[in-house]
Amino acid sequence: MTELSKKHQYLVLAATSLGVLMNPLLASMIILALPHVGADFLVSARDLGWMSTAYILSNAICLVPGAWVVDKVGYKKSFIAGSIIVTATCLLAGFAPNYEILLACRILSGLGVSLLMITSLAILTRIFPKEKRGFVIGINTTTVYIGLTLGPFLGGILTETLGWRALFLVMAPAVLISGLLLFFFMKTEFTIPVKKFDFGGAVLYGVSMLSLMYGLSTITDNGSIFLAAAGLVLFAVFIWYELRRTNPLLHVNLFFKNKRFARSSYAALLNYAAVYAVTYMVSLYLQSVGQLNAAEAGMIILFQPLIQVLVTPIAGKLSDKVDAKYLVTIGMVLTVAGLILLSGLGLSMTNVAAYIAVTQVFIGLGAALFSAPNTSSIMGSVAPAEYSMASSVVSVVRQVGMLISMAVCMAAVSFFVGGSDMLGPDMYAEFVEALRVSMIICTGLGIIGIFFSWFRGTAPDLK
Repeated sequence: MTELSKKHQYLVLAATSLGVLMNPLLASMIILALPHVGADFLVSARDLGWMSTAYILSNAICLVPGAWVVDKVGYKKSFIAGSIIVTATCLLAGFAPNYEILLACRILSGLGVSLLMITSLAILTRIFPKEKRGFVIGINTTTVYIGLTLGPFLGGILTETLGWRALFLVMAPAVLISGLLLFFFMKTEFTIPVKKFDFGGAVLYGVSMLSLMYGLSTITDNGSIFLAAAGLVLFAVFIWYELRRTNPLLHVNLFFKNKRFARSSYAALLNYAAVYAVTYMVSLYLQSVGQLNAAEAGMIILFQPLIQVLVTPIAGKLSDKVDAKYLVTIGMVLTVAGLILLSGLGLSMTNVAAYIAVTQVFIGLGAALFSAPNTSSIMGSVAPAEYSMASSVVSVVRQVGMLISMAVCMAAVSFFVGGSDMLGPDMYAEFVEALRVSMIICTGLGIIGIFFSWFRGTAPDLK
């Protein structure tokens, strides 16, 4: 911990929280604008999914080697570099002349945001005394849920009033402010001695994730199934390789020596895999079959993250008093119920907006009961010396779950709608079938998640 004035401490807290806010906003604001992006650039429904997938994939790949880079370069420099990258790519995205450049901007934004995510909590842990860390980390974490809550709503409003390009142009000054605040008010730099970079592990991890996710999302294309299979094989090789490294890129050994940590992590993976892409599919449904505009769709999708903001702190406090498995399992059951309801969507339904709003309440409540208690269970299952390892593994599990979710839905759209067809009225029936199938698959993932949520093993004795 370093000595800063109280004023400077809270200005740094504001900077890091604003930086972390960029991740959920960049991920969620664009979803409701996808039909408008597709219309402007004549992009198919499947290819529009890459607006989310490319961003998450870039973020997931960069999070793992990025931790080594941050330790070597320094927390402050890395945070400022991340803010500059995100600012520049948002400005460029706002004026992108074609879909390819827009997609490239999303990939680079994912890289920049990974630096913000890695450094944020590390900086707060260093500058605040131990007795205040829980409070400031709580504020920092709450900004993520605020971003998830406001993202779809703001995205819908801005898209309808100013156009989809405004989403990126509004984000640019916000993230630039976060970098400037840190530059002026955090006077100290932090670096950590690092050993040789695990280049082999980084290459194996990146190539395996890219091959797997691209193969799954384009599963109907020639050769894609073999590409996905190659990704799985390479990921298995990556695990084997990391287990034999003295200083591995990712500490995968935690999955093999700690049952509670492993099963809680599997539950998190399945939870994100089951629910993350729901917003993508529901937003397309509401604005196509449902005939709503982006702002109206955003109001309905708002229910899910709003409930998470309200209920998550309560669930976290409850997990201090009761075994997390009860809350987490109930959360997964509610999530599965919401997914089952979504699989019942059709071409012609009365009160479709109210029906989807109910599903969002189920999924939002389920996610709220799941997230904080499960994270507490994961971190409580390791010794203090393993906190940083556990935290890095949790971040990767979360991002991989999101990628799987998007891959499932994009593969369904690819199979039923096609890889190049625009989502017009003549394709609504096929899209509804894709939605149903993807929600059924997500329901299956959620049911497996219920098993890991309940049978997670006893907490290890860490004394």
